[in-house]
Amino acid sequence: MDQTIIRFEGVSKRYSDAEPAVLKNVSFEIERGKFYTLLGPSGCGKTTILRLIAGFITPSEGQIYFNGKLINNTPANERQVNTVFQDYALFPHLNVFENVAFGLRIKKMKEATVREKVSEALKFVNLGGYENREINEMSGGQRQRVAIARAIVNEPEILLLDEPLSALDLKLRTEMQYELRELQRRLGITFIFVTHDQEEALAMSDEIFVLNEGVIQQSGTPIDIYDEPINRFVADFIGESNIIKGKMIKDFEVEISGHVFECVDKGLNPNEIVDIVIRPEDIEMVSAEAGSLQARVDSQLFRGVHYEICCYDDNNNEWLVHSTRSAKVGERIGLTFEPEAIHVMRLGETEEEFDKRLESYEEASTEG
Repeated sequence: MDQTIIRFEGVSKRYSDAEPAVLKNVSFEIERGKFYTLLGPSGCGKTTILRLIAGFITPSEGQIYFNGKLINNTPANERQVNTVFQDYALFPHLNVFENVAFGLRIKKMKEATVREKVSEALKFVNLGGYENREINEMSGGQRQRVAIARAIVNEPEILLLDEPLSALDLKLRTEMQYELRELQRRLGITFIFVTHDQEEALAMSDEIFVLNEGVIQQSGTPIDIYDEPINRFVADFIGESNIIKGKMIKDFEVEISGHVFECVDKGLNPNEIVDIVIRPEDIEMVSAEAGSLQARVDSQLFRGVHYEICCYDDNNNEWLVHSTRSAKVGERIGLTFEPEAIHVMRLGETEEEFDKRLESYEEASTEG
């Protein structure tokens, strides 16, 4: 059985002929029952994708399919989709019960059915007993759960969430991340979540689409995208990274800052210039004599669970190191890292080209 619930084929969106396209020839598939995140900076096109799925706008080019059926011109009220907005869009003059019941009353359901469905939805979001509470008496997290209950009471196949955590304080935001993820698992429906917060995306998602300037730069699981970023933008946007220019010497050997290191990458051209990504937590700070590279400490910040140390090597490359040990500003230290910590990126490579290159390695390995 095909698990695809949403499919975009070459979708572009422009709001006027005088402006560049907000989305540019975007294609992807969404499977049912998973938690997806659209991640990227402001203006990258993530909310436009959400609005296209919801039916609030139509594509300028391309096709959008829902369960295999073309829905380019299907009105929003005829789609099995509900949206939780950034400001929750709750009615302040209605209590919790009536807010959740609003969509059911529009459908003219019987009162007994309305009460049963609203009660079930509120229990699902841990708000049983709050039916008569006024909206202005609810906390930010409770309001968000009311908005979710109002959405799921209509039994949508897809729930769209447009940065619903952005107005919450850090502690509540973290709590709601866990609640949303658990809610998605219990409901078993598809969630499509929009955020610009990288940590939020990594913590909550089954799959992430990283967008920039109207193009999907990379898609995959949080681990894939964090460990195997496809280009400098993704590496820099997803978590903290050291991105250093390097040179591929041969298979499994790369030059970084004038030193040759063993790595796990192959299949690139000899002496090809590449970008090297090494995460700060994958670097060990040792004595200068024991280091594969030597660097001088420029600054240090205490982050609670680790020290964040900024230093410069002898070729003036900047390095960020996360260590449980402290260092002194001006101190000369050594840096060392395992071959698996080195990720080599080919300059200008698209995700499609990257996937084809990996496939060619696998085929060559099989033939060999």
